[in-house]
Amino acid sequence: MNNKILLSVIIGVQYAQDNLDAILLNLNPAAYVDVEFLFCATDADPDTLNIISAFNNCHLVTCKNGRLIPEMWGDGIKVAKSEKVALSTAHCIPAKNWVDILLATDMEQYPGVGGAIENDATSSPKDWAIFFLRYISFSPPQQSREIHEIAADNAVYRRDDILEHDDLLAKGFWEPSFHSRFRNKGMALFLSSDLVVTHRNCYTAGQFFKQRLAHGKEFGLARVREISTVKRLLLIVLSPALPILFLKKIILSVKQHGAHKSKLLMATPWLLVFLLAWGLGEARGYLSMKK
Repeated sequence: MNNKILLSVIIGVQYAQDNLDAILLNLNPAAYVDVEFLFCATDADPDTLNIISAFNNCHLVTCKNGRLIPEMWGDGIKVAKSEKVALSTAHCIPAKNWVDILLATDMEQYPGVGGAIENDATSSPKDWAIFFLRYISFSPPQQSREIHEIAADNAVYRRDDILEHDDLLAKGFWEPSFHSRFRNKGMALFLSSDLVVTHRNCYTAGQFFKQRLAHGKEFGLARVREISTVKRLLLIVLSPALPILFLKKIILSVKQHGAHKSKLLMATPWLLVFLLAWGLGEARGYLSMKK
């Protein structure tokens, strides 16, 4: 007798197979026969299959080499069996109640529900820089509320709402583009303070620099498709200032949040490096021809 799959959990593993044992410990797949766990990986994480093979409901989604995490998510979403798909990365360790919270999350009103992201207490300055760059807006404490953006690294979506935008999904699940489509249809996103993961970085500096270049370029390309030529040229001219503008925004966010101010100074050199990568990537996106 086949059980109906109530939830598909999709994990992008990129350069983070060393975290899989801790992730599986907290996911506890054996306790959830009606949940499928899809681990999306390339040859960069060759031990993924061996690590997850102890659980019948854990499956490997083999991705093309060089795939970025949003592209891995897209691969997982396409083969998922549930209408409720949860996303994360192997750079995040879910709380022990994570799957229970996901199963209990009511998706009737919202196409996407995100959660809070904490940083591992043993993080290096580089790891703190990555956390500040990516997740400071979602750092606990958070209040449950409707929100403009959520981080797909800790989120659950209605699969049908994603599949409706097959033109976007063809390039992967780049959440800002999907969120924009949702908002354009009058739908809101929600942040649940109960849904928590902890960021535990496994990227080397070079790997994350390359990732920021690629993500920045994709962001620039997405904007190019929606703006006029005049605005595109203006953004190209302003591109050299992007790292400083982003750094000021991050510093303000960290100070407003308050909890991690003591980590800011040591993380700032790495922040500048990674923001430079994003700025270069975004500028490359703006310089690309519209498609």
